[in-house]
Amino acid sequence: MNDVFQLFIKYGFHLIFIILEITCFYFVINYNRSQHEIFWNSSNVYVAKIAASTQKINQYLNIRSVNDSLLRENANLIENLIRIDYINKEIPQLDSSFSQYSVIPASICNNTFHLTNNHITLCKGRREGILPNMGVICENGVIGIVRNVSDNYAHVVSILNSQIRISCAVKSRNTHGNLVWKSMDPQRMVLESVPKHQFISKGDTVMTSGYSTIFPKGILIGKVESFEVVPGSNSYDIVVKLFKNISSLQYVYVIKNVLAEEQLNLEKEVEDE
Repeated sequence: MNDVFQLFIKYGFHLIFIILEITCFYFVINYNRSQHEIFWNSSNVYVAKIAASTQKINQYLNIRSVNDSLLRENANLIENLIRIDYINKEIPQLDSSFSQYSVIPASICNNTFHLTNNHITLCKGRREGILPNMGVICENGVIGIVRNVSDNYAHVVSILNSQIRISCAVKSRNTHGNLVWKSMDPQRMVLESVPKHQFISKGDTVMTSGYSTIFPKGILIGKVESFEVVPGSNSYDIVVKLFKNISSLQYVYVIKNVLAEEQLNLEKEVEDE
């Protein structure tokens, strides 16, 4: 009890001063019209600022869930586009509700683009349904092919890799070739083995041919920037500028072909005969 009295004696004047200040402030605000309006207007301004700051903090905290939702929506959109452009047009006898391809959204954990053979690591793996030999794309381009997976990660061979070959076609023209990476430019690749009797022009769109179990037909890749006939050869070397700058990637979509195993098994039987 003595300690309480000692504390009051030591700080009592300060407490009385604060109480009187609060009391005076109360009377000034409540019994002076102009001061009352100024106080409430100022209060509303500060309350609005605090509310705006709180909203920004909540938006930042929820940004991951928002991104996941958008990725899933984009994946569904890609599935629908593939079904419309590929299934219904290429093999219209199939039920329109059937989807040969499903799409898994994933974020990128690691990405190299300055090496001769570049690789990408995805932050999803076997638990999410990702398996080796699945194609990886973005909203406007081919990214690579899954090579190895663990429970939570997937290793992707980037198209910026000298060892990878992607079967491609020039849109609206009956010609096909293999897309390879021959330079250190992350935005340009070369389409090889296109016969020189085929008509090619600058600006032509290059897309996947569909001649594999990895990518469906019609996934856009880039545009023809230049071309020339290889000396002593009967084919073009076509420089293709990619639609997507792979060095700036953050999110991708893994494509699963539900009929891939059936096709590969049938082709293997033919080869073994």
